[in-house]
Amino acid sequence: MSSAEPTATITKKPSGLSVHFYAVLFGCLKLIGRLPYPVINFLGSGIGQLLYLVKSRRKIVEANLHYCFPNMSESEQAKLCRAHFKSLGIGFIELTVAWYKPFKDLEKYHEIRGLEHYEKAKATDRGILFLGYHITSLELAGALMSKYLDFAAFYRPNKNQALDYHIQKGRNNRTQTLGRNDIRTIGKWLKSGNNIWFMPDQDMGTKSTVFAPFYGKPMATLNSPIRIAKLGNAIVLPVSYHKENGKMIVEVLPEIEFSGDDIADCTLMNQVLENCVNKGREQYYWVHRRFKTLPEGMQSIY
Repeated sequence: MSSAEPTATITKKPSGLSVHFYAVLFGCLKLIGRLPYPVINFLGSGIGQLLYLVKSRRKIVEANLHYCFPNMSESEQAKLCRAHFKSLGIGFIELTVAWYKPFKDLEKYHEIRGLEHYEKAKATDRGILFLGYHITSLELAGALMSKYLDFAAFYRPNKNQALDYHIQKGRNNRTQTLGRNDIRTIGKWLKSGNNIWFMPDQDMGTKSTVFAPFYGKPMATLNSPIRIAKLGNAIVLPVSYHKENGKMIVEVLPEIEFSGDDIADCTLMNQVLENCVNKGREQYYWVHRRFKTLPEGMQSIY
């Protein structure tokens, strides 16, 4: 193991009253994972309809859609909102597929594209920063990526130890998960020729962010990928993933190069993100308060 490697997330067997509850819960999820994939999708759609009834979450999605797509009619926004919750429900139950279903049972339900960009970058022996984003079926996307790409992914431990144990165990069936680390350590990890899957599309406040356009609206955008890539002398490969006709499409996109100008580079990242989201708008993680940080003087959208 390289001395530059970030500390791996260590799974510890939990103790306490909640242990048995989660053991039963995840035991049931393993059984669900054995069901035919179309049946799992059907169950997920039902869960999505229930999630749509949670008013507090629905209002977040509605606010995000109105902010990004002000020219879309109310009926179109409402339709997109319902489709998002259906996708959210499917993504929730789909973790049983991501963690427990054999890859051979998923062959006809996924497609990988753009591997030539990965092979080209891999041949340089430099570290690769896979630039990703959050979607409703993120667990499945990550599991499928791990079949074709070599990378480690960040994982923020859950405060509930019993729940965290099972989440780590499920994810480690497919990918190497790493605890949260500082940018300098990640840079060393990349400089050693290792790869990272990094998803910067979350609102982290005003720290290490600039406002760059997303669908023409200002969005607090992390500049950390720019700093990480520079420190690690890494090749930056965006990765797109979305559902298309019931099939998960994972695509490694061409390399992007940062100029060192935060505004220009964050604008570039958001353009790539926008293009990826457009492939399946209902599948983006709109339920997150992505725009809670806005430029001074702008009223909160929530």
